Amino acid sequence: MKRLLTLCLLSFLAQLTYAQVDGTYKNSIAIRGYSMVKLPKILDQSNSGNYVNTALNGVMLKFHDNQINFRLSGSYFSKNIDFSDTQKTVGKVSDYSLKLGFEKNFNYSTIQPYFFMDMGYRSNTFSGMVRNNLIVDANKDGFTLAPGFGIKINMLKELTFFAEGNAEFFYFMSKDESLNQTSNISDVSKYWKSQFLINPISIGLQFQFGSND
Repeated sequence: MKRLLTLCLLSFLAQLTYAQVDGTYKNSIAIRGYSMVKLPKILDQSNSGNYVNTALNGVMLKFHDNQINFRLSGSYFSKNIDFSDTQKTVGKVSDYSLKLGFEKNFNYSTIQPYFFMDMGYRSNTFSGMVRNNLIVDANKDGFTLAPGFGIKINMLKELTFFAEGNAEFFYFMSKDESLNQTSNISDVSKYWKSQFLINPISIGLQFQFGSND
């Protein structure tokens, strides 16, 4: 009986190990179920703790080539934010990006750590109030470069769980329009600026398709 159970366990583990570690599938589509992202600064705020939690905010299409995967990703979210406790900032933020990159797997096992690099376009818009007296519309559009690390768990041949985090270099043109309600003075400014952001975690599911058989 023990031998039979051992054989069944080994067979099950062998199936797991086989899942998408030998180039069985040409392509994958990945859906981000949850992400924690850091927002760009709004005007001259300190940007300490400007993190938001998002759900179902991005998709990726991957093209497999052995241990290297090429990835095309897009993300979008729009939500109300409230940093009034620490930075007196409330309003609505909209953010979307389109990136092209690659990821390099470190092994062919069931649990696969990987490194990735994405680059592309990002747009960030905020409309709301800062410091209780400034009505602000802030738009940032520019180039983004995002290296990071992740881990994949190949649960089935067609299904993979992933978790990843990244640093992000954002170089953008900003247009800020503000109205001081106290003095009734308006101001418009345009400038180029860069910012370094940390996006701690993003998790989701990856579905394999397009068999090489």
